[in-house]
Amino acid sequence: MIAALVVLYHPDLSLLNRLLSSVFDQVDGIIAVDNTDGSSALWPDYLDQYREHVTYIPLGINKGIAEAQNIGIELSIKSGYSHVLLLDQDSALSPDMVCKLLAAEKELLNKGDKIAGMSPQVTDERTGNRPCACLYKWLRARELFRAVNSTEPVQTDSFIASGSLIRTSVLQVLGTMRSDLFIDHVDTEWALRAQSAGYKCFCVPDAILMHSIGDAAVKVLGRSIHIHGDIRHYYQLRNEVYLARLKTMGFQWRAYILPRIPYHYVLYSALSNNPLRASRLLLKAIWDGMVGRLGPITSLRRFRL
Repeated sequence: MIAALVVLYHPDLSLLNRLLSSVFDQVDGIIAVDNTDGSSALWPDYLDQYREHVTYIPLGINKGIAEAQNIGIELSIKSGYSHVLLLDQDSALSPDMVCKLLAAEKELLNKGDKIAGMSPQVTDERTGNRPCACLYKWLRARELFRAVNSTEPVQTDSFIASGSLIRTSVLQVLGTMRSDLFIDHVDTEWALRAQSAGYKCFCVPDAILMHSIGDAAVKVLGRSIHIHGDIRHYYQLRNEVYLARLKTMGFQWRAYILPRIPYHYVLYSALSNNPLRASRLLLKAIWDGMVGRLGPITSLRRFRL
């Protein structure tokens, strides 16, 4: 049995309806964990039509994507589900996506592979980019692309959480998501932690997920860069600095990310609506990552955010 785990945060209702419509027939249950500030135990009006299909868990405060995922994972384990399908509120599944992930996982398990998770080929709706897998090699991230009619699973070092299918038994062995990261690189940390324990992650090219990454995308030196707000960039940079210290992230990822820390500091500062304020906030991100000060950001008054 498969539980779809959707994390909500001030959702766009049209996109949420699109997601729920695409996932209904592919899973056995849906768990929606709501990080929206002020969410209550009352079922929101816009979800009333899904009452019979969705277990709604309002948190009342933003506890971060990792903690929301963990709450849903724990409920899935208690409810006897064999798999969880992690989903963001702005994603949409292609028909039979879950069946294709399950079939590929079964084939790999029968070959004797230790499988951590299976992911679809994600199409970025902002840029049209469709990397199937990502391998960290020789100070760079090598993106692999495959035709959408290819059924051969491709090993990947990391994946986007949305659309990933993970067995609950694996989560019980490897542990759940690191809630102290709050948001950003949560999926990368889990995938590389699994890899350090001898497990593998795979992407299935003909299993397609539509997904929007970032608030916007801009071209920098010919490459599409996903842009978020200053607070989100704080979490990205802080977690990069912190995770670069961990052996479980592997030498290749750490070698890849270290030279990008100063690059991201300059880039995120320059692209902000208030570069001076952003540069100060990102200096705090670097310091917090170095000293291991994780969790939700605090002491924002001096940044006037």
